[in-house]
Amino acid sequence: MVQITNYEGTELVRVALFLETHPAAGKATVEELLKTCNVSFVLEGINRWQSTMICELKNSYVQQSQRYVTLDADGYVLPQLKEEDQQKAQELIGRAFELYQRMSVLKESFKGRPKKEHYLYGIPVEDARYILPLAVKTNLSVAATGDKLLDWFHMMQRPLDKVMFADIQEALLQVLPEQLGQWLLEQTYTYEETGLVNQYYQDDLDRISAKDPVVLLHTFANPELKVGLGALTSTKGQPPSQVLQDWGDDAAEKAKGVTQRVLGYGHTSIAEQCRTTFGMMFSLVTYHQQVRHRLPSTFREPWLNILLEPERPPVIPQSVIDGGFEQEYRRLVQDMQRFQQRIAGHYTGGIWRYFLLNCQQVKIITSTNARMDCNMLQERICCNAQWEINQIAVAKLEKLRKLSDILYQYAVPSCVYGACKEGKMTCGRAGEMREKYRLK
Repeated sequence: MVQITNYEGTELVRVALFLETHPAAGKATVEELLKTCNVSFVLEGINRWQSTMICELKNSYVQQSQRYVTLDADGYVLPQLKEEDQQKAQELIGRAFELYQRMSVLKESFKGRPKKEHYLYGIPVEDARYILPLAVKTNLSVAATGDKLLDWFHMMQRPLDKVMFADIQEALLQVLPEQLGQWLLEQTYTYEETGLVNQYYQDDLDRISAKDPVVLLHTFANPELKVGLGALTSTKGQPPSQVLQDWGDDAAEKAKGVTQRVLGYGHTSIAEQCRTTFGMMFSLVTYHQQVRHRLPSTFREPWLNILLEPERPPVIPQSVIDGGFEQEYRRLVQDMQRFQQRIAGHYTGGIWRYFLLNCQQVKIITSTNARMDCNMLQERICCNAQWEINQIAVAKLEKLRKLSDILYQYAVPSCVYGACKEGKMTCGRAGEMREKYRLK
């Protein structure tokens, strides 16, 4: 059962009182009032699919981690199914949890955070979790401005997802001021024409595959020129067009010099003048980590695409293969995929998504700027990052540095050009990382 705890909403009661005295106030007006309100609460007992969708809304979240928390076999939520399907669902999820627990058994009792060598088969929980479904329970701490409640209700009222969010919506209505909750329910929410949007992106999605999971789709022709001119826009009295004319044939080299010099001063905001759009494919484990980065603009393919492409390979951690569990892992994935197909064919409301596995892959198209990428890659290329998102980050960096080594010079862990920030959790591989990533 979903419940909301530790709820606090600053000034939301005041907005509710405003709605009572100004019933004709428009949506835009109330949204402006909500922008300076703050709301905080913990969602307990939601499932991983719900938490993934919530994190797509790009607020501030802290979530129970499947990397560090070992999950209980009864820690999942099922939708209402016919008896036969209920039994099959419990059987499959029971198999998933049993395999998860068996793969990640420790050699002996261990206090603290165990490392790979502490596991009997060398499979840590962060790898074993790939076989778990999105029906698994989780807890999510939320902090947001009040206007983000409109995004929440927009999402929860979406026809394709309404059933999946009914429990969260009910819990929210119990804690929000009654007048405000009713107002949020009564708003008219418009939704994109999903068919047209999906059609538009299909060619880009087709370029992404298991063999090529990180694809540079498009960028500016000369990003360093964009950044260099952008930097001079703030310091030159003459317009950038004149600067460009004065540079003549040396424009590219001069812009590169300006970019390098200004970034060297620590003025990294100029790097926002460079933008790229990538297509990527990865497991739902890694997708959840990706959406926790709140600044990128991202299109995620429809969940249905995963269902319609059962041949799309699951992500299998190398430790699972080395530990001797690959065949059992694959059989369970195939059985769960067949069950997903069955549920999708017999039930409405998209409840088949409860049975998506962490290891199944999703495609996204994401637009970022160079400053944003440097910050993200600093975290994800670190050896302490989860291995799959680390691989994705390394592949992206390789493509970005071909565009500009200067703009992406510092898109690497802190240890490459300074000291490690991981403290006691340092990997001790600073020398290796410097040799690999420091520009010569």
